Amino acid sequence: MFEHRRCYDEIINFCNTLCYKGSLKPVRGAAPVDHVAPSMGYLHIDGLSLSYGGSRANLTEAATIADWLAANRDELEQQYGKKLEDIVGVVTPFGRQAREIERSCVDRGVDAKKMTIGTVHSLQGAERPVVIFSPVYSKHADGQFIDMSPSMLNVTVSRAKDSFLVFGDMDVFSAAAKGSPRSVLADVLFSSKGTALDFASQPRADLQSANQPLTTLRDAEEHDRYMIDALSSSAREFTIVSPWVIARTMERVGLLDAFKKATARAASIDVFVDPLLNQTTDTSGASQLETAKAALSKAGVGTHEVRQLHSKIFIVGTDQLCIGSYNRLSADRHGQYARHETSIAYTGTHLQEEIAVIKESIAAREKR
Repeated sequence: MFEHRRCYDEIINFCNTLCYKGSLKPVRGAAPVDHVAPSMGYLHIDGLSLSYGGSRANLTEAATIADWLAANRDELEQQYGKKLEDIVGVVTPFGRQAREIERSCVDRGVDAKKMTIGTVHSLQGAERPVVIFSPVYSKHADGQFIDMSPSMLNVTVSRAKDSFLVFGDMDVFSAAAKGSPRSVLADVLFSSKGTALDFASQPRADLQSANQPLTTLRDAEEHDRYMIDALSSSAREFTIVSPWVIARTMERVGLLDAFKKATARAASIDVFVDPLLNQTTDTSGASQLETAKAALSKAGVGTHEVRQLHSKIFIVGTDQLCIGSYNRLSADRHGQYARHETSIAYTGTHLQEEIAVIKESIAAREKR
């Protein structure tokens, strides 16, 4: 067994599982809880992976990484006592994505020339306190390229001394074959609390329409009003993706009543939830999921279970799509646990293809 001293234990434990079969002995210790970023963390981004010849890029991912760096610059520099460009390295499988991240960083005042931004080879033999991984792949393109070489992901992760952060479509990792590098990383990222970053991603430029400007929803009241108004419209089909679901929350804010009225006029409503996140039991022994499914069923709503679900989406017919970080079927609307999160609502007939991709992706995972 070989001692490993560079990375916090949580980081090297992943590498131990992926490549070293437990032959490394972590000796640095666990990461402190007061750091700006967790030792292993992620930010889910509903982006779009595009092909550029032999390379790929995800512009939403690139812009959101640059936003996060600019927003957290002061805290990171205060924590480490050095410039941001010496603290963070950004790694991606594709050269085109590296250039997009560099361009986005420059636009936000981050000196991309002094920061290491590139493919895994750019950090080979080097290290940074914080490493951000931009996987690029999204629901629109499978990420099997990441699984082709476990050593690539191993080198990427092990360059991070303190924090390894994934900025991307986490459903791509959840959907990976069991035992693949992406699946192993997903198990590490999603098995612990505190690994999800709280940060709003950039809107999708490809989903915007000049004739139908996007709408930004910024708090619980706006999210609830948007959903209830949509449910009372003439639309006949609704899809809600909400990892967490709580019956009493839906009842308190009027969603169950809105569901009943919609299904009474023959509208179909399908809710996709993560069974792993809703296992808390009440005094009767019923789980949070069981109680919610019973309430939704009474309202005429179909409930579907998808493990390791990360997207928070509301689809209305084929021309309305709301994407963001708000758990609309569970989030506390008031009190100390209330959170102000952002969603972007897009409108237009051009959304049909994107909506079809989302539904197909979720349905495929439900069958697994």
